[in-house]
Amino acid sequence: MIKIQTNTSTVDDFYDSIHKLCTPQLKKTEKKKLKWEIEEKALDTLLQKKLKKFDKDVTLQKLVKADYNYLKSLVCFLDANKTIKLTKKERDYFLTMYSRLKKATFIKKLNIQVCPYCNRNYIFNFSRNNEQQVTAQLDHFFDKKKYPFLAVSMYNLIPSCATCNQRKSSKQENIFYPYSESFNDNAKFSYSLKVNDDKHSIFTIENIHLAIEAKRSISQINEDKVLQHIKMFNLENLYNEHKDIVLELIQKREIYPDSYIEELLNQYEGTLFNNREDILRLITCGYVEDRDLHKRPLSKLIKDISEELELL
Repeated sequence: MIKIQTNTSTVDDFYDSIHKLCTPQLKKTEKKKLKWEIEEKALDTLLQKKLKKFDKDVTLQKLVKADYNYLKSLVCFLDANKTIKLTKKERDYFLTMYSRLKKATFIKKLNIQVCPYCNRNYIFNFSRNNEQQVTAQLDHFFDKKKYPFLAVSMYNLIPSCATCNQRKSSKQENIFYPYSESFNDNAKFSYSLKVNDDKHSIFTIENIHLAIEAKRSISQINEDKVLQHIKMFNLENLYNEHKDIVLELIQKREIYPDSYIEELLNQYEGTLFNNREDILRLITCGYVEDRDLHKRPLSKLIKDISEELELL
């Protein structure tokens, strides 16, 4: 639902964490006996042997840092060349690296606090016994069991809440890819009220209908992707459990007309509030800029409904 921002430093740090796992060797023991060991150079040789028809210069570093286009091309290549397989032990090299990945460190560097698939649940880290723990899970956009080569490719790892990770599982559907695409840019929440004779009954949850729809003027491809994303993560049903938020926003709009907001700004700017945005965040209980939607759950819903109510 929201785009994950990265930079060169994030990618380099992630590769360094994988490189350390292989320095001097990646090892696995069982019952105190060495099961296998392998150096990074040997992993490079393995990759070049298996994937020479795809990329004769492939290395572990290249695969770990690979962007979506490279990963997608490799997936298509593997789907078309099903005879290219890893042995049980070779698969274990990549899955072991993933199991030893410091997930809390990785998620912290991405600087997101809310699930990028649904924008409903916090996924921040917390500290326990002086160690970072995670509330997030890492979804493999391309399933690691089907594509073990991609088990530690950074751009294949999507921090997500348990609900979304379970919903997506190993499915390969046409949904928004959070490192380069944004559901937020292509879809919008809207509401409608059931009108009846008793005007006081308008302000009840039962009279609110909440919908998620594709924005106008987007491509048919993205419109189809919006529908698939909603279906994949069960967004319409889940968000209709948050109609109380919509009701509160409707009520707040009645309480806070533009004139009152301006009065608050004139009275408290520079003391309680830095600017109008601070006041609106207080009123709506959500972030009001697209760049901040990753900071608090339901901010996408709150922003869209607030815009419809002309609060923003």
